Amino acid sequence: MTATLESSQGIAPESVRLTEMAEQLDFITAELREQQRVRESATALVHDLAPVSAAVMSRLTSELADLDGAITLDDVGKLAKTLALNVNRLNALLAQLESMAALTSALNELAGPAMSMATEKLQEFDNKGYFAFARQGAAIADHVVTSFSEDDVKALGDNVVLILQTVKEMTQPEVMTMMRRTAITAQGVDDSYAEPPSTIALLKQMRDPEVRRGLARTLNILRTLGSETSANLAIATKKD
Repeated sequence: MTATLESSQGIAPESVRLTEMAEQLDFITAELREQQRVRESATALVHDLAPVSAAVMSRLTSELADLDGAITLDDVGKLAKTLALNVNRLNALLAQLESMAALTSALNELAGPAMSMATEKLQEFDNKGYFAFARQGAAIADHVVTSFSEDDVKALGDNVVLILQTVKEMTQPEVMTMMRRTAITAQGVDDSYAEPPSTIALLKQMRDPEVRRGLARTLNILRTLGSETSANLAIATKKD
C-alpha cells in the first residue's frame, strides 16, 4: 500500500535512486581517473622536457649575453613599432615571395622538358656537323687573323666598298653562268685537244660566231687590263 502510494505521488523507489547514485559515482570516478591520467601525462612531459628546456634556456642566456649592451629595450620597441607600421608592406612582400615560389616551381617543372629538348637539338646539330664546322671555322679565322698585318686590315677597310661592289658584280647570274661554263670547258680541254690544233683548224673556228664573240670579250678584257696598267704606271710616275 505504501509503495503504491509512493509511486502514485511521483517518488522513485529506493532501488532506482541507488542505481542512479551508483551511475553518478561511476561517472565521477571515471572523470577523476581521466584527470589523474592527464596530470600524470603532463608531469611526465614536463619531466622529459626539463633537460631540453634547460639546454634551450642556457643557450638563449648565452646568446643574449653576447647581445648585452648592443640591443636595448628601446631598440626592441622601435623594431616592434616599425613592424606594426609596415605590416601591410610585409604582407605584400610575403605575397610576392609566394608568387615567386610558385613561379620557380612552375619553371622547375618546365626546365626538365626544355633541357631534354635542348640536349636533343644539340645532339642533332653535332650529328649534322655544325660543331665540327664551327671548330674548323674558328681555325680558319685564326689563320686569317694571323696572316694579315694591321696595315693589311686598314687597306682592306679602305677598299671594302670596292670589294663588295666587285663581289656583287661577280655574283650576277650571267657572270656565274659564264664562269661555270668556262670551268667546264677548261676541264675538257685536255681531252679534246690532246694534240695541238693546226692553224687552218683555228682559222676555221673563227667562222663560228660564238668564237668571234668570245674573242671580242677577251680583247675587251685585255684592253681593260692594259688601260689599268697604264693608269697605275702614271700614278707611280707622279709619286716619284
